[in-house]
Amino acid sequence: MVKNMKKLNFALTLLVAAVTAGNAQTSTTDPVGYNTITAAGNGGSGIKYSFLAANLLNSPTFVGPIDGSLTASAGSFTDGQFNKGTTYAKYYVELKNGANAGQQADIISNTTDTLTVLDNTAFQALVGSGATIEIRKHRTLSDVFGGASGTASATDVLLAKGTVLSSADNVMVYEGGSYKDFFYSSSTLRPGWRDAVGVVATDRPIYPSQGMIIARKTNSDLNAVVVGTVKTGVSVIDLDAGYTLINLPAPADATLPSIFGGASGAANASDVKIAKGSVLSSADNILIAGPTGNFETYYYSSSTLRPGWRNSTGVDSSTVKISGGAAILIKKAAGGSLSVTQIGSQ
Repeated sequence: MVKNMKKLNFALTLLVAAVTAGNAQTSTTDPVGYNTITAAGNGGSGIKYSFLAANLLNSPTFVGPIDGSLTASAGSFTDGQFNKGTTYAKYYVELKNGANAGQQADIISNTTDTLTVLDNTAFQALVGSGATIEIRKHRTLSDVFGGASGTASATDVLLAKGTVLSSADNVMVYEGGSYKDFFYSSSTLRPGWRDAVGVVATDRPIYPSQGMIIARKTNSDLNAVVVGTVKTGVSVIDLDAGYTLINLPAPADATLPSIFGGASGAANASDVKIAKGSVLSSADNILIAGPTGNFETYYYSSSTLRPGWRNSTGVDSSTVKISGGAAILIKKAAGGSLSVTQIGSQ
């Protein structure tokens, strides 16, 4: 399988946004801008795979205090405004302060002053005294790539449509140990965004930390302009045992130490956020798709002879730049989470 990634171009404009919701009023300064997701064309034949990130968010719908029972001031919300759709959650909540800052959960439903989220009891346990939350609407397939109308003849769809999955461009995400495939159907019987088995996926979320693979089956490059706010503060990214496809919290280039720790390069560095190993095969791996279609693999070496960040051939990789527009594969022996603070937001 040939894979290719093209660098995402990013331009940023700073704006000041005041977020007001009901009785809870909080002003925030959100960096707002746009980026262009570029997926390479297939060169006239076959499929070209691009590993990309859509890591600009919708502006917050609500910012304010909440208590451990997920209750806010009376009238903070409109009853039912965050209710789950037919198939997918439309909104999510994130803790913005305290020991568990960065934790997120999909919202299932709400009243005028309470939220109910997936794993409600578990999430409540994370909410500390004086907690502040943000509620945002999910980015969706139709939000990023067009086709919100769900019609077979929609002209705003950026990817190549098709009557079946195999004849269309595909958007792929990696979840639970397997790839989930989506496409825009031009079939008049089942039009619009669909998953591989035909379920409607117009409102399928692209989660904030979720990388995407674009399988392009046409010759021209695809360019999708995404407008939104830059994630600030702490991000907590869940990692599966095995592979997880993620993106960085913000579309800015970074290095392995700035994301995963280990800037000292010492064999016994205690701040490394993934499992170290004396050789590649005994450590967690970071895989980055390169411009020639290959993957470069990195790990943190605990060998006293060659300590620190290394690639698969043992070369020091502590200064290697990772594009903020790239999706990253992480291979872990055991599941867990990764806490990342956006560069420049401390």
